[in-house]
Amino acid sequence: MSLLEVRDLVAGYEPGLPIVRGVGFALDAGEILVLLGPNGAGKSTLARAVAGLVPVAEGTVMLGGGSLLAVPAHRRIGAGLGFVPQSGNVFAALTVAENLAIAAAVLPRAARAGRIAAALALFPDLAAARGRAAGLLSGGQRQMLAIARALIPAPRVMALDEPSAGLAPKLVGTVLAKLREIAAGGVAVLLVEQNVRAALAVADRAMVLVEGRVAHAGTAAALRDDPRVAALYLGGVRAA
Repeated sequence: MSLLEVRDLVAGYEPGLPIVRGVGFALDAGEILVLLGPNGAGKSTLARAVAGLVPVAEGTVMLGGGSLLAVPAHRRIGAGLGFVPQSGNVFAALTVAENLAIAAAVLPRAARAGRIAAALALFPDLAAARGRAAGLLSGGQRQMLAIARALIPAPRVMALDEPSAGLAPKLVGTVLAKLREIAAGGVAVLLVEQNVRAALAVADRAMVLVEGRVAHAGTAAALRDDPRVAALYLGGVRAA
């Protein structure tokens, strides 16, 4: 059984106006699945529906064999799901240490220090800036802080909505490489990303959404090297 299973999902913000139209996929522990496609294809809506932030009209979302549909978004953390939104993902006025402490507040007191230490070990830049306000961090550091916050409750699945948005090109690879490290620890990663080349370099599998439906799916290498997929949906990207 896969860790995360989504079946025949129909979701959207308004009743009767679905954005995601019958999407299904399975995601195993330690695997990265990247969602690609043109703007407005439903990628972010799909990730937010999995996280419980967009109403689901039909279909199922299963984590570890249990349904998440009746679980409110704020309770899905306890069920093992972490979510990193594209924006508004840190408390800008609080320090790095305070942001991490808030994330750890959902854990038993005895577990908090260890989980914070593990997050800082993964992101040494944050350890050096723990007393700095999050709003004063670089774009890359803020994204690392957002990911670190989501990691502290020890999720089994992490969904991220365009973590490279707004980053300088040299930082994109750094941030996405951290996702590969996280997956290597057994976390399943669902990644929404517009930076196609960088995303396919770290992902195991990829799905291309078009108008809310799966148009293509396969290994990341296969989609990267498929000239038809690249020309139609991925901006002409070719293998390096």
